[in-house]
Amino acid sequence: LLKVLKKLLQFCGIETESSSLTRTPQRLRSTATLHLAIALHPEASLYPDAALHLATALHPEASLYPDAALHLTAALYRAKMSLIKGVNYFTANDENFKKMSITDFYNNQEIFITGGSGFIGKALIEKLLRSFPNFNKMFILLRPKNGKSVDERLQELLDNIIFQRARDEQPESFKKIHAIAGDCKELGLGISSDDLRRIKNVTIIFHSAANVRFDNPFKESVFVNLRGTHEIIKIAETMPKLIAFVQVSTLYANVDQIHIKEQMRSSDCDWRTTIKLAETLDGKTLDILFKKYSSDHPNTYTLAKSLGEQIVNDYRNKLPVIIYRVAQMVNSVEEPLPGWIDNMNGPAALFLSGFIGVGQSFYIGPYAKLNMIPCDVTVHGLIISAYALVTKPNFLNNSNESVDVLNNCLSSENLMSQEEITHRCHEVAKENPSEKAIWFTGGTHTTCWIRFFIHFMLTQFLLANLLDCILRLRKEKPFFVKLQRRIYSANMIVQKFINTNWITDNDKYESLSTLITEEDKNKLNLQLDYKFSKRHARVFLEGYKKFILKEPVKASKQAILRFKIFYFLHYFLMSVMVLCLLWFIKKLIPLSV
Repeated sequence: LLKVLKKLLQFCGIETESSSLTRTPQRLRSTATLHLAIALHPEASLYPDAALHLATALHPEASLYPDAALHLTAALYRAKMSLIKGVNYFTANDENFKKMSITDFYNNQEIFITGGSGFIGKALIEKLLRSFPNFNKMFILLRPKNGKSVDERLQELLDNIIFQRARDEQPESFKKIHAIAGDCKELGLGISSDDLRRIKNVTIIFHSAANVRFDNPFKESVFVNLRGTHEIIKIAETMPKLIAFVQVSTLYANVDQIHIKEQMRSSDCDWRTTIKLAETLDGKTLDILFKKYSSDHPNTYTLAKSLGEQIVNDYRNKLPVIIYRVAQMVNSVEEPLPGWIDNMNGPAALFLSGFIGVGQSFYIGPYAKLNMIPCDVTVHGLIISAYALVTKPNFLNNSNESVDVLNNCLSSENLMSQEEITHRCHEVAKENPSEKAIWFTGGTHTTCWIRFFIHFMLTQFLLANLLDCILRLRKEKPFFVKLQRRIYSANMIVQKFINTNWITDNDKYESLSTLITEEDKNKLNLQLDYKFSKRHARVFLEGYKKFILKEPVKASKQAILRFKIFYFLHYFLMSVMVLCLLWFIKKLIPLSV
């Protein structure tokens, strides 16, 4: 293949050397298939399908395989670019591209987003529609669900309240968004050949699709989070105009390391072997093997995401790729709406349970520092990272040794302890309690499992049984005990992530803000700075009330009165329990003597 390619390039008048063809190529960014076709034949621009004509010229039967023609053209173009002194195509041919603003960069781009129905995906779509409306097309990967087609699901997605502002400000941008039917757990993402042709001119890919459940079966996590990444990478190879592939990962992909750096780490597991095992063995066998196979990963999610990074790293010399790791994501601060949240993953479930009084005991160290990042801050960095990858190559390391990595997280000086966060949340909860609160907002934090378990049984499980008894007497379905089991399970699952004081590097991520002008920062509201404060606690708790609990943002007089009653009862019962314990100890001591 190298000999044929060498002769072909020499025929086109491109100087080549053996060392040039065999060395590892630099990261390449193509602007269009047409560039290569014209380089190979001056009259190629006369043909609407340059890729097909080029491939047909090289082999008479290529017209029978249009997808193969596209693969060939993309491969030849990238090979040709690798011989242009090993430099980036854009920076080599257009000095003005370096000075391009982020708004101009997103003009006329064709964007492909996976995970569009998820937390990050929705916020990313909304931000692009509203702040960068001059893109050419946007494709969203969706799967048919509950009897609804992908077009129906896309319309349902865009009818969400978070898109109202974008619809008011940029209504025309909604005409350029299209659904692509597919599923990340299927081979080829389950995308049809017709849809593959629709997305062949995509220039930017944001791969945010993931199954984020920590207790997922190993097989399912591998198929979605690992094999799904490989499948979209293979599709990206067929896109000759691709200039940026942004892989959304997790900050805890290397959870076995206390110091999380902005760089790749080798893994004891091989991603190809892992995919093969998942495709070969049954689910029960895989779940049994996970403990020995996981290399100190606490769950299937972090292992699959870690191996997914390895895939992206292995393709770093074939595609323009970057890895964007996200910390524990929480409500948005301002965009798309203040306090917006649409799921209960991560620390959100524990915060909400404490807010409404369902949770009173937490298996969390009071001095453990939580690395929480708001949703809109994450999306802003995500958008800038694609811009940086293409237009600011000197910002990144430009090394063939590993893929570039950005840690979307808080710096050490901006981290706050669980105790400080809880204190601020309690202050806000007193001012604005929930209408659905069943007890006083509070709770204890401890890393002693025995203390946690005793407190959990006395303050949560007993109360849950009492409330379920009341529901049964009213002939209603009991659910509080079941809810407490879920809270207990969630506490156990996330304790590794919220009880470990990680050392995280985020220098490159923080430097993203230096790549855009102050005018763009203010005009587009691209903010990357964040430190948790009482104002954020107020916004987040109001978000829980509005988007999760579906209740008025401001508490009624009845809710405030009920909160005061719960406050009195809580400390009264705590006092009674302490007195009973002292009485029991007093009775026990004489017997032992």
